[in-house]
Amino acid sequence: MSTLHLEWNPVGQQLESLRALVEELRCDIGMLRAENAELRRENAELRQQVNGLRCDVGYWKSRHADAVERNTKLQAELDEAKAEIRQLKAERFGKKTEKQSASDRTNRLDDPKEQTAPKKKRGRQPGSPSPKRRDDSHLPARIQEVDVPDDAKVCACCGLPLEGLGQHEDSEQIEIETVTWRRVVRRKRYRRTCKCTDQPQTVTAALPPKLLPKSIYGTSVWVHLLLTRLDGMFS
Repeated sequence: MSTLHLEWNPVGQQLESLRALVEELRCDIGMLRAENAELRRENAELRQQVNGLRCDVGYWKSRHADAVERNTKLQAELDEAKAEIRQLKAERFGKKTEKQSASDRTNRLDDPKEQTAPKKKRGRQPGSPSPKRRDDSHLPARIQEVDVPDDAKVCACCGLPLEGLGQHEDSEQIEIETVTWRRVVRRKRYRRTCKCTDQPQTVTAALPPKLLPKSIYGTSVWVHLLLTRLDGMFS
């Protein structure tokens, strides 16, 4: 019996080893499955990020195309404005033919004994009517209300409050400021309440006229550029 036990004992150890190996393999398979699930999840997240990046790439490509088109239009408008400014400068400051009068063509010499008329002084001459006051009513007005101090709104003698007259005295001063601002043209729209079929359903206010129809720069910008150039020419 002892001999038989010794013969079968290695077989039992082998079975135990095989069982332990199977359990170890099962654990490894479970870990591999968990890692595989994690990799699949990460792969799905990466695919989602790639799809989002592709959408972003398409969006920014379209934005870049719009920017290129807008820059092309602005460059064309700028070239057109430069050409118009050059034409205006040529018309305003071009060479003019100087015509001499008949007295300039003679060889007449001034006689030192001849009495010359006294030169007139600059400015308004004596006896001439005073110039009319300049009308600046076309300039936009910014109302600045100036009130009487609180301590002056009561009688200095008895302390009773003063009564407002509902009137005011105006004085004007001309001010100037240089500021860049956006002119937002907000055109009002109306809808018809009638049932006429031969007229459009909505009516929108017309766009104010522009110096250059397709330009985003207003007339004040072109005037400022022109005056700056002219000031540089004569300075």
